Amino acid sequence: MRNSELAQVLRAANPWWSRRRRASWVLDDADLATRARHEWQPATQAARALLADLAAGPRPGTVTVVAGPRGVGKTTAVKDVVAHLVADPRTDPRRVVLVPAERTEPDGTVLQWEPADLATVGRTPTRTGAPACDDPRVLVLDEVGAVDGWPQVAAHAHHRGDQVVVTTSVLDPADLAALEQQVPGVAVRRLQPASMSEVLLARPGGGTQDVRSAYLRHGGLPRALAEHRDLGDVGDELVRWLAAGLHHDVCRGGDGCPPEVLLAALCETTDRFVEPEQLARALGLTMPEVTLLLARLEQAHLLDPRRGLVDPLLHRLPSLLAPDRYAAPSVQHIATFSH
Repeated sequence: MRNSELAQVLRAANPWWSRRRRASWVLDDADLATRARHEWQPATQAARALLADLAAGPRPGTVTVVAGPRGVGKTTAVKDVVAHLVADPRTDPRRVVLVPAERTEPDGTVLQWEPADLATVGRTPTRTGAPACDDPRVLVLDEVGAVDGWPQVAAHAHHRGDQVVVTTSVLDPADLAALEQQVPGVAVRRLQPASMSEVLLARPGGGTQDVRSAYLRHGGLPRALAEHRDLGDVGDELVRWLAAGLHHDVCRGGDGCPPEVLLAALCETTDRFVEPEQLARALGLTMPEVTLLLARLEQAHLLDPRRGLVDPLLHRLPSLLAPDRYAAPSVQHIATFSH
């Protein structure tokens, strides 16, 4: 993108730069509004507690990586931090720069920034629309894990004296190692779907069997929990959004890897452990291709090779996305092969 195009994106993503919207932006932010429609308060509170030190005030010279699967609440958690920072009269809101490294098209396709665009904004924010300020920046790189070179961008901002907050659904160990080599003391904060035990604690009046049966349908993602409570099941919009994110994180948008096909084959071929050779035969792929897909599933916080998919809802996605082709898995299957 040209610098003028990057500036347009940044101005839209950082409404607190405007004096008129400095306090009101939280009322019409799309991510915060989506959470407010179906909010699971225990998850919101847990995320705020995890990032409480970041919300207390700018911390120049620090790098924090907030990692976890799609739908766990990373972006909204970081926007809660931003809301606290820009509302504090001691903090100049112009120093906070949120970089949305991906966008969702009207058809649901997830597109990511080019590495060169991320590097340009990270290295020269004032040339790409960020207002000048005297203090070190608070640079928030949102969903950058699939953008090549993001550790170098974060490290450069750190060496400049900025505070860097990264959110990512994809955390490649090689990227984390590259960042830690350049920035000693990187803090990694992880958000996870709620376990059944945590859901039981959040619903002390519910019967154990009822909570278990419901959990094996909706899983532990905050919005899934709230939609099941409010609507009786997980909504189609969330299912499609999760599938699009999975397609981006694992398949990098490739046409040969529909998420429902991948997850269904994974469920069909997994015994006590994930079986790469059987999965390759089921998908008609080579072993190197399947090895890459499994690695990306792990990096996207979706799969534990020894225990299965990390959330029950992932088992149901194929039947929810394509009910004419895939039958819903049994409760026993989900209970056995969920993390």
